[in-house]
Amino acid sequence: MKVYKIISATKPFMAMFNNYYDYEYQNGEFVSDKDYEALKSEVKHFNSNVATGQAIKIEEA
Repeated sequence: MKVYKIISATKPFMAMFNNYYDYEYQNGEFVSDKDYEALKSEVKHFNSNVATGQAIKIEEA
């Protein structure tokens, strides 16, 4: 099982992401591989359409 970490460029971006998707992620929080695929597409959508840049990323922990 792989573990990932969700990382925000700034605290306000994480708050925007959580509000946009009704999540409660904290910067640096670990994400299981079962949630990774869905979250990956949401991060891509958020970065492209809301933040218009690399605001949130998911990396392997």
